[in-house]
Amino acid sequence: MRLYKSVTCYYDSVEVTFDMVQVKKVLKSYFVFFAVVIALKFFFLRYHLFGDSNILHTFWYELSVVFILFIFIDLVCGKGKLLGYVVLDLLLSVLFFSMTVYERYFGTVPTYHDLGQMNQVGSVSDSIIMLLERQDMLYFVDFLILGVLLLFRKGFIYPANVRLPKKFLLPVLVACLMIVSVDFVTNKDKRILDQTLFSEDHGVLNAQAIKLYSDTVGEVDPGEVLNDVTVDDIIQLKGNEPVPFSEHTHYNVAKDRNLIVLQIESLQDFVINLEVNGQEITPNINAWLDESLYFDNVYQQIGAGNTSDAEFMMNTSIYPVGDTPTSDQLADKAIPSLPKLLNEQGYRTATFHAGDIDYWNRSTMYPVLGFDDYYSLDNFYEEKDVVGFGPSDGYFYDKTMEKLNAFAEQEQPFYAHVVSLTSHTPFKMPEARRGLDLPEKFQGTLTGNYLQSVHYADKVLGKFFDDLKQAGIWDKSVIALYGDHSGVHGQLVKDEDVQLLHDLLGHPYSLLNRFNIPFIIEAPGITAENGERIDTVGGQLDMMPTLLNMLGVKPKGLYFGHDLLQYDSNLLGMRYYLSSGAFFNNDVLFIPETVRHDVRIYDMEGGGQFDDLSDPMEYFEDDYEHILQLYEWSDAYFGSLSR
Repeated sequence: MRLYKSVTCYYDSVEVTFDMVQVKKVLKSYFVFFAVVIALKFFFLRYHLFGDSNILHTFWYELSVVFILFIFIDLVCGKGKLLGYVVLDLLLSVLFFSMTVYERYFGTVPTYHDLGQMNQVGSVSDSIIMLLERQDMLYFVDFLILGVLLLFRKGFIYPANVRLPKKFLLPVLVACLMIVSVDFVTNKDKRILDQTLFSEDHGVLNAQAIKLYSDTVGEVDPGEVLNDVTVDDIIQLKGNEPVPFSEHTHYNVAKDRNLIVLQIESLQDFVINLEVNGQEITPNINAWLDESLYFDNVYQQIGAGNTSDAEFMMNTSIYPVGDTPTSDQLADKAIPSLPKLLNEQGYRTATFHAGDIDYWNRSTMYPVLGFDDYYSLDNFYEEKDVVGFGPSDGYFYDKTMEKLNAFAEQEQPFYAHVVSLTSHTPFKMPEARRGLDLPEKFQGTLTGNYLQSVHYADKVLGKFFDDLKQAGIWDKSVIALYGDHSGVHGQLVKDEDVQLLHDLLGHPYSLLNRFNIPFIIEAPGITAENGERIDTVGGQLDMMPTLLNMLGVKPKGLYFGHDLLQYDSNLLGMRYYLSSGAFFNNDVLFIPETVRHDVRIYDMEGGGQFDDLSDPMEYFEDDYEHILQLYEWSDAYFGSLSR
């Protein structure tokens, strides 16, 4: 006669009976302990990433993959079972922690591409520390609990060599495999427009697997997508009537001049002409505007490659890949580029950056772009006068002048792409380099630090301008400047920063302010004596065509920006920091629905949000479809450029 009760379960109409001893064994197993732990961590992760507090979503979307791994450990590891669970728990904990901090900084769920950039964490460790919160320790507190249980409650969980019954494991395995397989098969060919939204709907781990499949197996034939697409098609899709390049306004006005392009780290447009307590933040740039073409309605378009994506767009007018640094995708590419075009015109081309050449894989990107020379911390600059991220801009410009002077002595024009560094997050300047006397309320804030950092960058930039003039280089050149991306963004912006920015701008700091970067061009003796402020909407893709127009050099192949001195209408996108389908046009910044927001629409003229449209897609569906078409063409074109 049996002395204990039975519990009856059903799976696919098959009756499975567990006696209570077996049930207790399951409940006290490593499997259940770690399943509960991982479920709680997934719940915390989903709450942070998506604001999702539905625990059923955690079980349905996330735990199927984990249970498959658990069952594998239980069946295979034997006496090493506990170690297997601990290692898996640790790996997932580090993954969840990394995703949490990454999302705080960049505002998007990272893909496996982004997580593969963890080797660069050390260079931005100060910024990461600023993002840490106490609750992040919840990802690791279970290791302390487990240690205490193993030391003081040895009977709490069974020894590692006790296996769970297969009649429990196999039904769970089959169910989990079915859930994962059905989700994968039904979604593997879908276009992922928003990694965060896709991860919420399909699970963090499932989304990574589908993304990996899409990148490696789901590639499309570029020829089928492009189908004889021309530059005129691209220009027309943005609302313009194409004009032959050689007939553009300002075409060839600066033929054979040197080209010096300055990419300034984290420079946003709102600091231009800004004053605090009667002090100009950028006095040298402000004075320069009197002689320049100042495009004040230009926006960043970078993807996951950040600064390196800005360099790529400046030199190619091709959209960055988006969810991975474009520089990581260039090894087998033959890219039409600004350096190559100018090389054909007899120019010497060089790029200058006082950082590690391997950071953002520049050691691959620069040769692919066709630069004759590239100068970095590895072969030219030294670790001198270090401020924050690396050698100071002051040292950088002085050292760069040595090469520019040497170039100027030769009988050929040159193109120099000069990429600055000092005004990098977290913007902490040594006391001696803080040139602004800011009110007390700015002290210790991100906003105050940013203003000090940009003020220093402007100061040494002014000296660099003077050096170029004294060397006789300035008057023989076209000089352009732009910001690579925003500096004041994400959860680095605290409540006090929100108020400070409101006070500085006279209105709330919006995404338009965040993404707006300056683009300035001077051709001494050619651009208007009193300067010209141009409010044409533009992006980083438009910089190369605009400069080539002035130099009288026709682009080759497809390019996705256009000459801002010729065309008035524009349509440009930015993915990764905004969901795919977001766009800037002459009237609005349109952002599709995300996990945290409904559709958002910003007025390009007034800066405020439209909140009274019942069906936003009714008004903006055409441009939404057009920007997706531009992405598709650009991606296909990039994919076609193999050696």
